[in-house]
Amino acid sequence: MTEKKKQLGNVSFGGNWSEQLVDIDRLKRMLSVIERAARDCASRDVRSRPLEKALEEISLTIEKGPQLTRRFMRALAEPNPGLRHMEASRVARIIRRSVGGLTNQLGFP
Repeated sequence: MTEKKKQLGNVSFGGNWSEQLVDIDRLKRMLSVIERAARDCASRDVRSRPLEKALEEISLTIEKGPQLTRRFMRALAEPNPGLRHMEASRVARIIRRSVGGLTNQLGFP
């Protein structure tokens, strides 16, 4: 993230688009952590500090973030590996769509 800030630091035109690029980059990294956890949760316990931080960030960023992050953590606690993977993947897709909608509102694909 600091590398992206350095790259954009000497841009001379107005607007806050450079800060939005950094925010979108951060959101994509958080989303990647969540999607990796959903993908791997059937075979191992994926609950970790990086996942918690990603979920905290998503919780603060998207409209239904708090509810979705609780549902994701509840899914990870499911004892049946197949159900755990299915529900975590479903919630991760909802989070992805919400993050995508946010980036579209900011004018980025």
